[in-house]
Amino acid sequence: MRRQKEWWQDFFARDFRPVFDILPRKRTNEHIRYIIRKLNLRPGKTLLDCPCGIGRISIPLAQKGIKVTAVDITQSYLDELERKAFKKGLKIMTLRADMRRIPFHNQFDAAVNLWTSFGFFEDDRQDLRAIRRMFRALKPGGRFLMHIVNRDWIISHFEQRDWMKCGDVLSFEKRKFDYARSICQSEWSFIKHGATHTHQVAIRMYSYHELIEMFNQAGFVNVFGFGSVKDEPIDR
Repeated sequence: MRRQKEWWQDFFARDFRPVFDILPRKRTNEHIRYIIRKLNLRPGKTLLDCPCGIGRISIPLAQKGIKVTAVDITQSYLDELERKAFKKGLKIMTLRADMRRIPFHNQFDAAVNLWTSFGFFEDDRQDLRAIRRMFRALKPGGRFLMHIVNRDWIISHFEQRDWMKCGDVLSFEKRKFDYARSICQSEWSFIKHGATHTHQVAIRMYSYHELIEMFNQAGFVNVFGFGSVKDEPIDR
């Protein structure tokens, strides 16, 4: 029997791309400064960006002399990243891979997983497997930074419906929260030129204490969390 596709395979490859364009340059620049500071990056350091998307973070870091390896499961994102890097004269290594199966071992000074690119898999064991692969990819003493939505904020600000305009694409999202499994289940509809594509999305949302436990299980030590790029403490 042929294995059924997971939701994120078609969701990102087919319709999600315009959403990247809603992020303002100012916010990206804030993230870049924070990543450099928190991961102690400087020219010549090696960094794994997984998943990398279209290179929102990979390209600015490479411009600062960081040796970036960019990994994503969506080939069209990697193609776009490579075109941008070529135009800017940057050398960024790319790899199409599932984050649970990245092949690296003791290779990077630092790694990042950004913009809530986590919690996509069928169960917590698969998410833990992805964290373990990131741990294995790092050199001894390497640092890992994850930027993820705060489950407790989502609970206290939960909205059942939302929409946004991304260029010539209009997206609608209908949500419900599975409290038994801490999963946000959404129906995303993308409308462009009168055509509508709909996707069912399920993201496991982790509380801070769950992430600490998961990181510790993967082998990390000195795990810290912050609520903003100003290092504010985490609250709801």
